[in-house]
Amino acid sequence: MLTARDIYERVSNHLLTQRAVSEDENGSCRLRSGNGRKCAIGSLIADELYRPEIEGIGISYYRHAKDGSLLRALYASEVNAYDPDIVELLIELEEVHDDFSVEEWPQLLVRVGERHAFV
Repeated sequence: MLTARDIYERVSNHLLTQRAVSEDENGSCRLRSGNGRKCAIGSLIADELYRPEIEGIGISYYRHAKDGSLLRALYASEVNAYDPDIVELLIELEEVHDDFSVEEWPQLLVRVGERHAFV
């Protein structure tokens, strides 16, 4: 399984390289968009495990839900989304992607890293 630091570094590198939001034609954030973009969580799911039916429920739903297709896809991709601490990190990373402008991502990702003592 990936460590929390591994997850943070992988997502940070992905977002800072992609520098664009993964969204559908209506502007709703998506794990994977039609133009090949991936959100913070979508970037962690192995290509062979991604299925469109896992779209639509954000990772924050899993603060309280105990299982679901998104959790299973993440777990099979070496991300233990059954661990509450990992879920909290994933929620923070998802919020950076979903709720802020691309220009804000670098500083926000540093803050996430500082809160988790990764940087």
